[in-house]
Amino acid sequence: MSSEGFISYNGKIIHKDELKLDLNNRAFQYGDGLFETMHASGNKVQFFYEHMERLIRSMKVLKMEIPVRFTIDTMGLQKEISKILNKNKLFKGARIRMTVFREPGGLYTPESNETEYIIESSPLTSDIYEFNQKGLLIDIYEEQLKPINNLASLKITSSIFFVLAGIFKKENGLDECLILNTKGNIIEGISSNIFLVKENVISTPSLREGCLPGIMRQKVIELARRNGFIVQDDQLIKIQDIMSSDEIFFTNAIKGIQWVVGFKQRRFYNKVAKSLSDALNQQQFPQLI
Repeated sequence: MSSEGFISYNGKIIHKDELKLDLNNRAFQYGDGLFETMHASGNKVQFFYEHMERLIRSMKVLKMEIPVRFTIDTMGLQKEISKILNKNKLFKGARIRMTVFREPGGLYTPESNETEYIIESSPLTSDIYEFNQKGLLIDIYEEQLKPINNLASLKITSSIFFVLAGIFKKENGLDECLILNTKGNIIEGISSNIFLVKENVISTPSLREGCLPGIMRQKVIELARRNGFIVQDDQLIKIQDIMSSDEIFFTNAIKGIQWVVGFKQRRFYNKVAKSLSDALNQQQFPQLI
């Protein structure tokens, strides 16, 4: 067996080829599941507790039973992830994906709210958050609008909205897309939160607008404030706000901070984005900087 494909299925470390999911798996049939994507370096998961808190909060919204392992035995869960990384020989940067889904049974109405989970890992090109040397080219995805409700803040496995946005991005040769909510406001990227920089003020859309409450979003807000920036984290973002900004950058748990060079004919700088990225890496990986 290859040493590159070990996963955890409900706490048992197996090779991915051994995984036999029920045809009635509810994540497959109904999108009845959630996921968290986490960054790991040297067997340590960055912001592990914040990710678990968000996952548990989301499971409660979907009325899923919370396994004891997720709340009482979090240290055991961390050791489980470390074991997977070791088995897969991922000793540097790695992506961790944790998928939780309701047990099989029932049609739209589930027979049980008990859950199962899978943890996967894959290598990253860098041990730290890798700041992009080439700026991103972006545009607006307008074919579908994201609803504003209590499901908008969840990372659910029924992600067809973002799949379609990803197809639009690929078809148009873009690096990222701006997502609009049903009010026509810009709220996020396909897999990232968005920030605008104007002089010493950094703005990001309000969580009430339907964007994902990203772990990295909150960490960058805290970091920017500690570094003397004014951060407005409850804004309504319009296209004219994008056009009048000095800088635009995206954040997510895997890449950290990624700067934007172009939106339509507008071009942007990356001074603030680069300084925050450096500060983030210094904070999280002082031994590697």
